Amino acid sequence: MTSGRRAAWLLALAAAAAGGACGKRGTPIAPPVRMPAPVDTIAASRLGDDIYITLTVPATNIDKSIPIDIERIDVYGYTGRLAPSLARFADVGTVVASIPVAPPPKPGAPAPPPSVPPDLSSGAPIGTAVTVRDRLTPDEFEQGPVPVDPRRREPAPPLPAAAAPMPLVMRRFYVAVPFNRRGRPGPPGMQAQVALTTLPDPPADVRVSYGSAAIALAWEPAGGLLGFLLDRILPPEPTPFVAAVLPVAVGAAPPPGDAAVPAGPMTYNVYLEIAPDPLVLPLASPLPPWAAQKPLPVNPAPLAALAATDVLTAGRRHCYTVRAQRGEVSSVASPPACVTPIDIFPPAAPGGLAAVPSEGGISLIWEPNSELDLGGYLVLRREPGDATLRQLTATPVADVRYRDTDVQPGRRYVYSVVALDTQVPLPNVSAESERVEETAR
Repeated sequence: MTSGRRAAWLLALAAAAAGGACGKRGTPIAPPVRMPAPVDTIAASRLGDDIYITLTVPATNIDKSIPIDIERIDVYGYTGRLAPSLARFADVGTVVASIPVAPPPKPGAPAPPPSVPPDLSSGAPIGTAVTVRDRLTPDEFEQGPVPVDPRRREPAPPLPAAAAPMPLVMRRFYVAVPFNRRGRPGPPGMQAQVALTTLPDPPADVRVSYGSAAIALAWEPAGGLLGFLLDRILPPEPTPFVAAVLPVAVGAAPPPGDAAVPAGPMTYNVYLEIAPDPLVLPLASPLPPWAAQKPLPVNPAPLAALAATDVLTAGRRHCYTVRAQRGEVSSVASPPACVTPIDIFPPAAPGGLAAVPSEGGISLIWEPNSELDLGGYLVLRREPGDATLRQLTATPVADVRYRDTDVQPGRRYVYSVVALDTQVPLPNVSAESERVEETAR
């Protein structure tokens, strides 16, 4: 058979095979199952006996496809000196929060502006950060169950001390697992952890007072005077030799000492709860039970001092608590110290009052006041033969100038100005400015 005939024969055979297969139905191929991508952005921080876990809802499937197939995220917690493997975390951990996830937005839908808070009514939006709170119970400070090797049906043996020394401090570990709408779990992501070290004592005797422009706070040091002195003792000088470090047996309880006490100087954070303004409607609905808002201190950085100041908002109740912080560990909150500031502080007396006579009147000018709650000025005048300054302007004037045209030529007038604030129902009135005298032309 020549090469040309052989090629034609193979082509005809392939066509016959293809034609015979056209009438047959092959094995159906199952549609791919979309799994959400792991939660890789997660962090945990501790405030007293509350741990706040912040995570970001993934926006794609594990194969980077969209829209994501996700229904909820379960957050697992585990207590131990060592974290279990990601594959066994759900077996030994407990679910501390279950976060429903809102359906992904429709293609082409406009994104909400950044200034608008996310709508949590149908779940956590795709790609947003959500915070949940794990309120620690006494059993969550104890060692959790040890993962069991399914082949051995017994706890996995610990690693040798030389390979992985047992940490001295118990820790709390967290992992978030996404689930698709068929209830199938996606892969676990990154771990977050916090140390369950001994908490500092909360500050005692928090005192609050206020003045005309600010609220002042002061408190006693954490641990009292003894704690204040111990926190300021100079570190010991190094010994002239290197002491031998005794190994710790794997699985044994940690020896008592400073290992369970966080390191670093004692600092403080101040937290505020202020009553809502009754004249302003709330812009956002209350947070759902699966979401939390981590308290943020009013001070931008931890305070080394035992005092602080805050901006005053008159007429609204302010409640302050203080937490002691050593390292990354904060104490429970101190008992609240509350105050409702009442504006009883008048503005300063206006200064620089001057009078300039001209045809048909006397012009007054003075320096402006700097109070934020300034409501205006009242002009006072005393006429010849009268011993009393009387109010010349029926209502407060906002400008720092006034022209008195109700004058008679040749008569001498005495003027003064007072400032008023916006306190209701009765404003606070300043002292009089310096008096000036001028004769009308």
